Amino acid sequence: MIELCCGASVSLPSFIRGAVKKYPTNRMLGRRQVTDGKAGEYVWQTYEEVYQKVMRIGSAIRSLGVEPGAHCGIYGSNCPEWVMAMQACNSQGICYVPLNDTLDTSSSP
Repeated sequence: MIELCCGASVSLPSFIRGAVKKYPTNRMLGRRQVTDGKAGEYVWQTYEEVYQKVMRIGSAIRSLGVEPGAHCGIYGSNCPEWVMAMQACNSQGICYVPLNDTLDTSSSP
C-alpha cells in the first residue's frame, strides 16, 4: 500500500493503473541505444506500452502456476525488463524476490 498525501492508501497496482490512465503517452522507462560501444540517445517506452507488457508478463507468470501470495525470483540486471517483471508480479499479487546479478557465487549461502 502507498500512503498518499491526503492520508488515503492505495495499492501499487492501482497507483500504476491511475498513472497509465492519466499519462498514457508520457515516458516511463528508457534505455540508451549503444552503437559501436558508444551510448547514444534514450529510447523510451510510454506508461501505456509498459503497462500492456506488464499485464502480459503477469499473465505468463500465472500460467506457469505461480499463484497470488507465492514468491517469484527475478534475476537480472537493472533494466526496463527487470522493472516490468517486478511490476508484473505486483499486478498478480505475487511476492517478487530480487536476485542480484552483481553478486558472485562466493557470496551465496
